[in-house]
Amino acid sequence: MARPTVFFVDDEENILKSITRLTRDEPYDVFTFDDPREALAELDKREVAVVVADQLMPVMTGTELLEKVRNKWPNTTRMVLSGYTNLNTMLSFINQGKIFHFIVKPWDNDEFKMAINEAINHHNLLVENIKLTELTRKQNLELIELNKSLKKKVERRTKKIKVRESQLKEALEAIIQAVASTVEMRDPYTAGHQDRVAELACAIADRMELSADRQEGIRLACVIHDLGKIYVPAEILTRPGKLTDIERELIHVHPRVGYDILKNISLPWPIADIVYQHHERINGKGYPLGLTGDEILLEARILAVADVVEAMSSHRPYRPAPGIELALEEISENKGILYEPAVVEACLHLFAEGKITLQGWTG
Repeated sequence: MARPTVFFVDDEENILKSITRLTRDEPYDVFTFDDPREALAELDKREVAVVVADQLMPVMTGTELLEKVRNKWPNTTRMVLSGYTNLNTMLSFINQGKIFHFIVKPWDNDEFKMAINEAINHHNLLVENIKLTELTRKQNLELIELNKSLKKKVERRTKKIKVRESQLKEALEAIIQAVASTVEMRDPYTAGHQDRVAELACAIADRMELSADRQEGIRLACVIHDLGKIYVPAEILTRPGKLTDIERELIHVHPRVGYDILKNISLPWPIADIVYQHHERINGKGYPLGLTGDEILLEARILAVADVVEAMSSHRPYRPAPGIELALEEISENKGILYEPAVVEACLHLFAEGKITLQGWTG
């Protein structure tokens, strides 16, 4: 497999030299440019996984350059390098400019390299999704031809299709697990959180007699429900102590970011919407949309309860685990206020009857 290519664009020569030194031994090829126009010309000549642009440059701003990149090379991951840390500016880059990551000058070298590797992985996921979509399209065409064939031929080809569908499902599962692992690598204190939430949410869904297919959609959504946290600086996710209002607002963006990443991926379940809504509450006091009652997908209402119970049952850098008993007390007291009553009842029955084993949970 060819080594990924990364472009860095900055009008300051010392910054470019510093980046060259920093990435000299990394498993990707680095090209630096002090003129955005030269970078655009080179993009026509090769596949580029990541473009990192300084925001303030004399010829054009970083966002102007990255907008051109997005329009012509949409699969290239785009990142901004800037000394500005204003929250509104950062959110504008992420939500409106479709920027994958915002690197603040001066940067921490380890976090800088981690951000580049995450951006390359993001590019690879986009390319892989395109391949899977094309593979699915070809399979659909084959199905049309199969319908015109004799019964025996249909039977033979159907067996092949089942094998391919199984391979596609395995590939989808692998991609989702890779995304989940990327999130947990940045926040070791919540490692395993998403899998434990999936375990509990699926048990609740089964207790509520949801179909096996619907339970599978819930499981996959749970495994990547915190995907949007890749946009939150790692030091905020892992730092002990109380968060500032600005830091809390930045964390509250993560459901929307996760939705933006997933919404254009063709999946047989509404995973993007489940991720988007998992911090909504039935009284409208959740975020980011303030949805109420049945406006919230049932899958998201199940995920919300499982998420709260797991979070209160596990240690975090800023507090010890309150424990399972307090977690169940929380959902019980807020049944019909914050949480869906049927979901809460199902969860409480699971623990009362000992029908769920939370191996590895702390609390």
